[in-house]
Amino acid sequence: MDGQIWIWIVVAIVIIAVIVGVVLFGRRAKAAAARKRAGELREKARADALGAHERSAEAARATADAARAESEAERLRQEAADKQRAAERANEVSQDRLRRAEELDPDAGNRPDSNGAENRRERDDVNRRERDDGQGGKEGRP
Repeated sequence: MDGQIWIWIVVAIVIIAVIVGVVLFGRRAKAAAARKRAGELREKARADALGAHERSAEAARATADAARAESEAERLRQEAADKQRAAERANEVSQDRLRRAEELDPDAGNRPDSNGAENRRERDDVNRRERDDGQGGKEGRP
C-alpha cells in the first residue's frame, strides 16, 4: 500500500498543479484582455479629446467671427449716423442760403414759391410750422 499512497499523492499533486496552472493561465488571459480593452478605451478617449479640441477651436473661431461682424456692424452704424448728420447739415446750409437769398432778393415777396405761398410772410409761416412739426417732442408740441 505504500506504493498506492504515493501514487495518490502524486496524482493529487498533479491535479492541484493543473488546477493552479489553469487558474493562473485564466488570470493572465483575463489580464491581457483587460489590457487590450483599456488600450482601446484610451485610444477612443484620445480621439474624443481631439474631436472636442477641434469643436472648441471651431467655437472660438465662430466667436471671433461674431465679434468681427458686431464690430463691422457698429462701424457701419456709426458711418450711417455720420452721413445722416452730414446730410442734415448740408440741408441746413442749403435752407440758410435759400433764406438769405430770399432776404436779399427785392422781388422775393411778390412771387409764389414751390409751396404755393404768395408772399414772404406766408412762406415764413409754412417754414416755421414745418420746423415745429419736426421738433414737436422737444418743445412739448405733438
